[in-house]
Amino acid sequence: MRFKKALLTLVPAAALLTVVSGCSSGGSANSSSNSSSSSSSSATTMTIATDDGSPTFQDNFNPFLAANMRKGVAWIYETLYYINSQDGKETPWLATSYKWDTPTQLTFTIRDGVKWNDGQPFTADDVAFTFNMLKKYPALDTQGVWQSLDSVTASGSNVVFKFKQPDSPDFTYINIVPIVPKHVWSKVSDPTTFTNADNPVGTGAYMLDKYSPYQYTMKRNPNYWQADKIQIPELKFPALNGADTVDLNLSKGEYDWTQAYVPDIQKTYVSKDPQNNHYWYAPSDASNIVFNDQKFPFNNVKFRQALEYGINRQELSTKGENGYDTPADPTGLRLPGQDKYLDKSLAAQYPYEYDPQKAAQLLQSMGLKKNSSGQYVGPDGKPIEFTIIVPTGWNDWITDCNLIKDELGKIGITVDVQTPSFTTWMTNIQSGQYGMTFTTGLNLYDPWFYYNLYLNSANAGGNGKKAHGNYENWNDPATDKLLAEYKATTDDAKKTQIIQQLEKTMLTQVPLIPLFYNANWNQYSTKKYEGWPDANNPYATPSFTIPDIEMIMTHLTVKK
Repeated sequence: MRFKKALLTLVPAAALLTVVSGCSSGGSANSSSNSSSSSSSSATTMTIATDDGSPTFQDNFNPFLAANMRKGVAWIYETLYYINSQDGKETPWLATSYKWDTPTQLTFTIRDGVKWNDGQPFTADDVAFTFNMLKKYPALDTQGVWQSLDSVTASGSNVVFKFKQPDSPDFTYINIVPIVPKHVWSKVSDPTTFTNADNPVGTGAYMLDKYSPYQYTMKRNPNYWQADKIQIPELKFPALNGADTVDLNLSKGEYDWTQAYVPDIQKTYVSKDPQNNHYWYAPSDASNIVFNDQKFPFNNVKFRQALEYGINRQELSTKGENGYDTPADPTGLRLPGQDKYLDKSLAAQYPYEYDPQKAAQLLQSMGLKKNSSGQYVGPDGKPIEFTIIVPTGWNDWITDCNLIKDELGKIGITVDVQTPSFTTWMTNIQSGQYGMTFTTGLNLYDPWFYYNLYLNSANAGGNGKKAHGNYENWNDPATDKLLAEYKATTDDAKKTQIIQQLEKTMLTQVPLIPLFYNANWNQYSTKKYEGWPDANNPYATPSFTIPDIEMIMTHLTVKK
């Protein structure tokens, strides 16, 4: 059984693409019949396996409604800036520049000459309207930008964002919000139910062409402001309804691009056409071992450091994650993209490579001794043993847990692997009723998001409060102070200094252990198209989401 991880609140994970299916004739929802036509099989039509039909499509191109939203919206709508989550590099997009006027005021200058795909001009008013619509309808504010925003106003070609208090990380969230046209959405009586099905209007490189519940196609936007960079005339999105079908169709060369978990990718895909079939699983958020820092033995830093040396990240990557998820850096930084933040001298002092002897030395330095069975015993004379819990069916994590059990068993620590239901697992980790578990963090575009999620005491539990992210219940005023200082500054040099102090906390105090980076599943063919992002040219994260998709489409070219 292949693994599948769920998306949790603040706990995103590499998810399995579940569906794919063949296309068949069917009814027309709003424009024309499905198109398994000759044109859609032409050499320049890109077939993309991304949209779950369940089993057929529902006609929803509202970029703010996650339920049943078509993935094609990523080709229709754009954001103010593009931020590459691999390295945090910022690229002006619908805005040409920005500046922090004060720590509570951010001003964007909006790009001239941009048009909506219906030919109407794009203006600063559209940007202000979009954000104020999210304020009026909180259900649409999926990024939670109005938790910190005070006002958004347009003035000429500028849009001014005022914050209730300094919150520089919100720059990231603002630049994830898709901008929609005022002249369309201001006439919508209730945007929380608006499906935007009839010719959705956006500034993006593509626009909806033909739609059916089984397949839709998109064509180039003739008014696109970067039209000279868009070479692929048509995109085809067949409805997906089964992972096995995805694997089969992928191996037969029926998709040009997909993002699926594929067992034995070399055999299933690459070997079918080694010259053209490729994959790049860009590193994403780190999966981590977390433990209850408030309870023995995890409340002793030497024990936590011993775990760092006693757990073999490379083995977990190779055996538990099939080599797809690469070992994570002990700091939690997403390397190599976030290398600019790494304090290399500090990292050299705490390499935390697999070293059972070093782990044993640390345990002995705690005053622990082994019993006749070779188990370390605690102050109460009983063997040190604890449970590690992960949800049932999450097979890769279960494999990882059994590997950890074996590794720690070799140095005298007894671990019991348990696999409760997801609901029980979540309840237990939120309430601190666990010894050790796995979670996956949020590492958007700079390391602050990762550290804030896991180390901010505001996200910890205790005294009847449920933990959200900080499941290890790390409660350290100095850490909270650093996280707050980061939010309050717009100075990049100071931000780096703060991140490096948080790295020091990770390495010296080991509040949790980053294990491996979750992979962004991504398979692509160079038979018809070139210019894909890869490990040698990670100009974008391969993702079928706003705003990554627009950056990628402006780089792809039709092969001559």
